[in-house]
Amino acid sequence: MKRFLKISAIVALSVASVAGLTACGGGEKEKVFYDPIVPAQPEDANAHAKNKEIVFYSTQGQDPSKVTEKAIESFEAKFPGWTVKHVTAGGYDQLRDKISSDLQAGTQPDLAYCYPDHVARYIPTKKVVNMSHFIESTSKVKGVAEDGSETEYTIGFTKEEISDIIPGYYNEGKAKNFDGFKPEYAENLVTLPFSKSTEALYYNQTVLDELGLAVPKTWDELWEACRVVKTKYPESTPLGYDSEANWFITMCEQNDWEYTSIESPHYRFNNENTVNWLTELKGIFAENLFTTKTLFGGYTSELFIKGPAQAGSVFSIGSTGGASHQFTKNFTWGVAPIPGSKQADGSIRTDNISQGPSLVMFDTKDKGNAYEKAVMTFMFVKELLDPTFQAEFSQLSGYMPVRISTSENPTFQEWMGKADDIIAVTINVALSAKDSYFVSPAFNGSSTARDQVGTALRYAITGQKTPEKALKDAVRKCGK
Repeated sequence: MKRFLKISAIVALSVASVAGLTACGGGEKEKVFYDPIVPAQPEDANAHAKNKEIVFYSTQGQDPSKVTEKAIESFEAKFPGWTVKHVTAGGYDQLRDKISSDLQAGTQPDLAYCYPDHVARYIPTKKVVNMSHFIESTSKVKGVAEDGSETEYTIGFTKEEISDIIPGYYNEGKAKNFDGFKPEYAENLVTLPFSKSTEALYYNQTVLDELGLAVPKTWDELWEACRVVKTKYPESTPLGYDSEANWFITMCEQNDWEYTSIESPHYRFNNENTVNWLTELKGIFAENLFTTKTLFGGYTSELFIKGPAQAGSVFSIGSTGGASHQFTKNFTWGVAPIPGSKQADGSIRTDNISQGPSLVMFDTKDKGNAYEKAVMTFMFVKELLDPTFQAEFSQLSGYMPVRISTSENPTFQEWMGKADDIIAVTINVALSAKDSYFVSPAFNGSSTARDQVGTALRYAITGQKTPEKALKDAVRKCGK
């Protein structure tokens, strides 16, 4: 069975493939199914709303938060009396852990950034909201138009609006892609995409020209180029790769090696293929051809902007969402898709990981107006998915917009044509490779698997453990 769900083929995943929740080394457990819930309406239809504050958790930095503040102001102007409290909670792992803790305490937000493996952890709390209930709603809510007059806003999306969301990103949020929901909810949405990123290869064009090197298209070509760089600049570290986990997972996908599966056993990454690759990578690491964020002690863009003559790097593989940090005036830079893996038939697999936040709603069980609050939370979601907002957010954050019509925005079009703006160039590269994106299976434990394979890679290449032991320990540490 395929270990990953190609974004272009997510719809094809059969609910029949969803298996029981199992521990890394344990046996089968009785299957537990959950409903994506809809907050209950109060018995008294005229119950007065008691809590009109929507709490939104994200990982946004300062500049993206400024754009989100505009969306909040727009929402609050449309619906007087309602407010949005935007809480930034560190990085994605910190956000995941905070929400997990809040769910246990019953203090969860109404809306939050999420990754699929995060949602898999939230599902057993029975507090993840069925967004399809609101997406498909033709009901209206009263509000205020731009001219100050009273008006009504439709809760749900039209068919045209749904089709305007990039299909792969939209389908990613369907319940059938998560281990735990009842089969009858397979097509229901439990997340909606907010903004997306992937990984890109940032390179020093000045040095490549100096050494007569082309931009690498495969991993073998990359290592060959790194060795040439090392000969010319012996103090350099030719490549910096930020995410050890992404590297491991991407190599599994590009080569059809097993990683994880929704079916039991979930954890399949301890196999001959991955052992052989880590053994090879250990040898390459011994040549001092690369480092990673964890080993370097910071984002490897710091090495990239220094350049090889200053003991820096020539190549950097990092998130498209962090493109601004790769910018420098010290040399001519370029951006390309990450290298691919050459297959036996001579073709090149260029699969690249799909990342970036989606939005998940939680039932906060506010007495008297839980349902109304959920409706208004969804109305704020619509504000965040507005094409104009998406265009502006993309320009500041470096994340790809999820609405197709964003490209029709004149300001966005002009910006995307700027060859000297590294964020615009990176998004162009990322969008050109969108058919190669994949996501990994989401189940309760998939987030832990991701953490553990990154750790295993680091232990194996540094010689702290043999590849066999590093992977065996990683499976064991996935926990029961």
